Amino acid sequence: MKQRGKQVIRRSWYWIVLFLCTDIIFIFVTWIVRREAVPSISLFLVLFTVLMLAAGWWTEWRRLKKDEAVLMRFLETPDEKTKADVLTRFADSEAVQALTARLLSLLCQINEKTVDLSAYREYIETWVHEVKTPLSLSALVLGNHKDEMSPYVYDRFQYIWHRLNEDVERILYYARLQTGNTDIKYTAFRLDDCVRDVLEEYRPFMEEKKISLDARLEQVQVVSDRKIVSFILSQFMSNAVKYADSREGRISVSIGRSGDKIKLCSYNNGDGIQPEDAPFVFDKGFTGNYQGQSKATGMGLYLAKKYAEKLCADVELDDGVPYDTGFGVALFFGV
Repeated sequence: MKQRGKQVIRRSWYWIVLFLCTDIIFIFVTWIVRREAVPSISLFLVLFTVLMLAAGWWTEWRRLKKDEAVLMRFLETPDEKTKADVLTRFADSEAVQALTARLLSLLCQINEKTVDLSAYREYIETWVHEVKTPLSLSALVLGNHKDEMSPYVYDRFQYIWHRLNEDVERILYYARLQTGNTDIKYTAFRLDDCVRDVLEEYRPFMEEKKISLDARLEQVQVVSDRKIVSFILSQFMSNAVKYADSREGRISVSIGRSGDKIKLCSYNNGDGIQPEDAPFVFDKGFTGNYQGQSKATGMGLYLAKKYAEKLCADVELDDGVPYDTGFGVALFFGV
């Protein structure tokens, strides 16, 4: 209300100036014709001006209030009825009518895009489901014929299977993120057990690249979505395996406490990142200026960050790791 009153005054300043100028002229004429009448005439003119300005201010304030109400109804429910109300209310304003038509056009486009995104998500989820069927079958076949293969061949097939499964999962999570449907289900679970499950999935990766693992997992319980937390950690591990040192690769994963938060940290002893790249490592598609960037898609840490935000958690670079001695990233849970 206060803001609307100020708006009325700003829009009606010329009327105030006009009334004041008129009063001054009348007082001046009265002073010339009959000086003794100046006080009474001045009082009358001032009272008359105040009453007229107050009446005009009130009328304009009411008009603005009704205009805003009509526009807000249209913005909240842009249908044919509210559109007709706007066109009737602002029949003399071509700009408002053009804006109304433009907003309706944009709304139609948004609705079409929403439908397209929904169809896109359904298609991706269907595709992922179809792809997972042969992936699951291949995992079953591998398990049933493990004794017929050498440990080396079996581990290599496991490595390939996990790489394919990881890429399929990333596509699914990206599609869900784009449509805003992340299906979060909060439960209480042991974070260290969740981490061990993910580390076991990445064991063939690490063995293939001869990467050693140091896991220091404090027993802690968190309330979150276990499936999404597993996905976030899988992005950490994928990044760590990909960029660990090619000759003496080393990865460490730890769970501990940092102040009033639980900290899950992943570290690899690769080349690290350039200091100027640090603010952008969680940006979509960012690959940085480090050796081996041709292997990067710039999506893993981006998805990890976005899904952590969905869980009301934080993903940050580990500030305990210097830029030139490797790469560390941490996930923080509130206690």
